[in-house]
Amino acid sequence: MGHDQPHSYVWPADYNWMKPQHHVEVSTVSQVNFPVSSTEVLVPWLLSMWMMGNKTPTDYPKRKVVKKPNRKGRNENTGFKDRFTWGQIDLEYPNQDSKQMAINTGAFIPVNNLLLGLEVWKNKMFLSLPQWRPGIPVTLAYVNLNSHAKSPILKPYPSWNWYANNMNRCHGLVSVFRMEVDKCDRLWVLDTGAINLANKVDQICPVKLDVFDLKTDTHIKRFIIPKNQTLKDSLFTNIVVEILNDNCEDAYAYMSDVFQYGLVVYSYKEDVSRRINHPYFYPDPLYCHYSMDGITFNWMDGIFGMCLSPDGGAGQRVLYFHSLSSNNEFYVPTASLRNGTLREGDIIEHFFALNDSRCARHQSCQSSGMAVDAKGVMYYNLVTAGKVGCWDTGRPFESVTQGLLSSGPTPLSFPNDLKVDKESAQRVWMLSNGLHKYLYGKTDPNQINYRIMVAYTDDVVKGTVCESN
Repeated sequence: MGHDQPHSYVWPADYNWMKPQHHVEVSTVSQVNFPVSSTEVLVPWLLSMWMMGNKTPTDYPKRKVVKKPNRKGRNENTGFKDRFTWGQIDLEYPNQDSKQMAINTGAFIPVNNLLLGLEVWKNKMFLSLPQWRPGIPVTLAYVNLNSHAKSPILKPYPSWNWYANNMNRCHGLVSVFRMEVDKCDRLWVLDTGAINLANKVDQICPVKLDVFDLKTDTHIKRFIIPKNQTLKDSLFTNIVVEILNDNCEDAYAYMSDVFQYGLVVYSYKEDVSRRINHPYFYPDPLYCHYSMDGITFNWMDGIFGMCLSPDGGAGQRVLYFHSLSSNNEFYVPTASLRNGTLREGDIIEHFFALNDSRCARHQSCQSSGMAVDAKGVMYYNLVTAGKVGCWDTGRPFESVTQGLLSSGPTPLSFPNDLKVDKESAQRVWMLSNGLHKYLYGKTDPNQINYRIMVAYTDDVVKGTVCESN
């Protein structure tokens, strides 16, 4: 991007985008590193708005009157239910002495360990703990879904050996945001290689992709993303995996760069990758402001949520995606992403914007993680609303075709990640982590800070606009 200052994902709440950065003196948020200049942000944004038809929030059509779905069968049993909750994270060490030593030396600071990404495979739930602050010894862990504990102790994955070599930290796993299980029983782990993320992107190791065989818990592949596909202050936080024609070797990973607005496409069979840039990967400055629990902040997070349409078996899937700081949804055929002969100037025409906002005029409904079930229903987290939304992808994308799913009387505290498992009776899993409190406020270990909820997909949409006719 050509800027000298570190790129931060947070702008102070009172930051004037059109004012030179050196005039900024006062902020309600303790953050001093500002991102690119106003022109560097607004010019790509204006281009993306031009491609969308120069649409502003006031241009969206007025709320239509639609036939309400039959609410028969919707009751307290159809919504999300708590599966696990934690006030503070605890790790399983080889023995009590090694754990106490880690606490005494600051290698393990429980309050600094924040859950962010989740994934489910059979009776295991994988959880990521990115390196926001010091004292986070393990970045990927798991719990047993057969556990009856309300707040189970996390076990390192695949083992402590992957985190014990402090002399050459890059050999192990460094800082993971999200991971993906494919239909071939493999776990794809996207490692940012960056630490101290609460302050800046401290890139101590290359960005890499590690693949594990879940049946044997063995490491089967590592791919280091080339330096020319990662920019200064890039942060790769999400991954989606596509298997073609049930051929486990013919697999592709789509990995998003939330800070520098790009998508890296990796071929498992060819062991090569390429970076794709597009204006739709940028945030929308109209929706960069957040206010939750008395905490206000501005984030310029770009491409964030991603998921694939259901597998129809004909290689015709699309990748849905959106920026965190946006109310819009976009998609691109995965065949276009996999087509290495398409040049940068050509592939830009293969991206499409869904022609409406996911919420009514003047509302902010920034979305984080999302997933689609086998029937084509999309589930997505609504960060500021503290809820989970849904959309039947077979219907037009409009504010009136978006549903809200029951998750209890209390709003979720920053619903962050969301996955649909691959079981025959599919379930949708949601993780909330109060990220805004962790970064700018204070977390109380005696209160629930991390919550994982679950619901069967067929049940949770009953009585909503997302229910199939």
